[in-house]
Amino acid sequence: MNEITFFILLLIVGGLIGLVYATCYNAFQKYLIKINEVESKIDATLRERFDLLNNAAIYVKEKVGEEIMTELSNLEATQLSSFDLERKLVSLTREFYNLKIVHRDLVKLDSFTNIDFTLKENDAELDGYTSYYNDNISKFNSLVRMFPSNIIAKVSRFKERTFYDGKNLNDKNTNDFKL
Repeated sequence: MNEITFFILLLIVGGLIGLVYATCYNAFQKYLIKINEVESKIDATLRERFDLLNNAAIYVKEKVGEEIMTELSNLEATQLSSFDLERKLVSLTREFYNLKIVHRDLVKLDSFTNIDFTLKENDAELDGYTSYYNDNISKFNSLVRMFPSNIIAKVSRFKERTFYDGKNLNDKNTNDFKL
């Protein structure tokens, strides 16, 4: 009877450990799926912005005869992270917006206004995606650090991930702020 009780107790403890492991592992997987999905949406949104700016540059050259956003052609050949690409595209978007000040006649054209509106929509989408990305990274990193999920993270080799801007808040580098 003593051996049977021990075996049943061992089976119950093993089952509970297995249940905790499966629950924590599935929580990690849920956040990894969300992170991967939003990463692909961020990439698609950045590609869309690149195309919009490219079209805007062609349009402005046709209407005004001025070459703008000449750095666009260099971006295709450059290996950049999503964050670094976004920073470059933001700079180029500002150049587009400055045209509204320099060439006031462009603002009166429907096509220019449509490009302007679409760029602002794109910017709002990207802001939403990056916020969602950072929220899920924060939850994932919490699981990596908190007990008992930190044990499952070590066993499954899950490591903390950086936020969208590439900052690692756990390292000693305090000069990683980018403008």
